[in-house]
Amino acid sequence: MKALLSAVLFFVTVFPLLAGETTPQYNMLIITGGHDFDVPEFYQMFDEMSDVRYDKAELPKDMDLLAPGLEKKYDLVLTYDMNTFPVSDKQKENFAALIKSGMPLFVMHHSLGGYQGWSLYREIAGGHYLQKPLEIDGTTYPASDYKHDVDMNVYVADKDHPITQGIKDFAIHDEAYKNVYVRKESHVLLKTDHPDSTVALAWTNRYGKGVVFATALGHDKQAYVVPELRKILHQGIKWCIEESRKNKEDK
Repeated sequence: MKALLSAVLFFVTVFPLLAGETTPQYNMLIITGGHDFDVPEFYQMFDEMSDVRYDKAELPKDMDLLAPGLEKKYDLVLTYDMNTFPVSDKQKENFAALIKSGMPLFVMHHSLGGYQGWSLYREIAGGHYLQKPLEIDGTTYPASDYKHDVDMNVYVADKDHPITQGIKDFAIHDEAYKNVYVRKESHVLLKTDHPDSTVALAWTNRYGKGVVFATALGHDKQAYVVPELRKILHQGIKWCIEESRKNKEDK
């Protein structure tokens, strides 16, 4: 009986390795809510990342999850929501404290348009889609705008960054955001010259101990299938988490 049990345990633990399966190294929470999207195709992108596992949360009902302590369960928060729901001062404080203390954050597409009226969100995300003209640090910025079904050329602004490794300039059919505010402290990784879009399409940012990656790309399934975008998303997830882990080791 012991011999049989040992054989079973060997098969269960070793066979997946022989079959080429990998145990996910990265564990993230995906936040949605407040904006429609192509649900199956969106999650399929992450299902195909063998080293990534994820759970789902939805706003506004799960807003209280974004608070210190979440880092004990997840390596990364990826936001794909557009939070226009009422958010209490305490919830804002908790969200900011979570990132500031070191939880990495990935801000994707329409998530740049959430939390209107909360100036600290711009500092966290490194940029913001502005629903109305706004004065920031003495400069008045126009309201942002959007246009569906735009064919854009995307140029790699920093070819040496881990998020853009192996990525060449590419074309994408996506929703364009124009006049998006991007902090001067943000490090721009992707650009476009399309007149209906803000020049910066992706950037990294820091908020306290938290590392942040944000991109305006990724509106729907027509964008999801672009190989370069998929690779950027995957490498963005890995960079955020590995950079965060490195920061902890350097303490």
